[in-house]
Amino acid sequence: MSKKALVIDGNSLIYRAFYATSNQLAFYKQNNLQPVNALKLVLLITLKLLRENHYDYVLMALDHQKKTLRHDTFAEYKAGRKPMPEDLVTQLPLIKDSMEIIGVNTLSMPGIEADDIIGSFAKLMNEQQVDVEIYSSDKDLLQLVNEHTVVNLFKTGISDINKITIENFSSNFFGLHPSQIIDFKGISGDSSDNLCGVKGIGPKTAADLIIKYGTLEKIYEAINELSESQRVKFLESKESAHMCKKLSTIDLEVLPNKDLNIFLKHSINRQNLQDIINKYHFTGLDKYLIDIQESLF
Repeated sequence: MSKKALVIDGNSLIYRAFYATSNQLAFYKQNNLQPVNALKLVLLITLKLLRENHYDYVLMALDHQKKTLRHDTFAEYKAGRKPMPEDLVTQLPLIKDSMEIIGVNTLSMPGIEADDIIGSFAKLMNEQQVDVEIYSSDKDLLQLVNEHTVVNLFKTGISDINKITIENFSSNFFGLHPSQIIDFKGISGDSSDNLCGVKGIGPKTAADLIIKYGTLEKIYEAINELSESQRVKFLESKESAHMCKKLSTIDLEVLPNKDLNIFLKHSINRQNLQDIINKYHFTGLDKYLIDIQESLF
């Protein structure tokens, strides 16, 4: 049986867990308690993944608090995003500690985005014939899909997941291939990252042009073959398009240590996990502990 690796986009999961349970915040505030709504759900989901699958290597990749190298390229990168709520900020150390307790490695790097850590992790694993499963809501990660890497996209909330494989990729994304995601982003942009792409060109037209010409660069080489309206739009947004493609391209070489062993899944510290459950009254986790103890400890 081939070895398997799990990599979780920590920020994606943590944000979704926080907002999926934000109705609980009033209780914590009324009772002057530390909010732990995101902590509980992140623990629950991660334990469920570990229980239902056998992974040899496990990583939760996290964004670093410092600005990334992409901000140096484009000062307005992700400018529209609101700061992390303080009720979530205070839970981050708890979440990182809890991941270590259940055997999940965590990693953040100054100036490096979680996407680049995930991409570099997947490349490292694939080079050693290790299959990789990625969990995230970030479609930029779709460029990593190949015969040995799948991306599980969170769709609605936490439980609704779209599993993207090399076999179903084209049918899910306008007939494109994983390597063309960066060209697609270069044209259609990404509002979540404050990237405009080519103004006035929608996703379907972007995909059609990429299928016809192959890459963003080849579209510009054939600029005179486009309709007059499209030609004007592409020429006016040329700098933006190339920048968006560059910013959407995941760096696959950010891991300083190429030793797979540092990502091995560790044994769960049963007592420390029980202490967390008791301290924060996570009674909902008790039903999982029965199965978890049988399969993971």
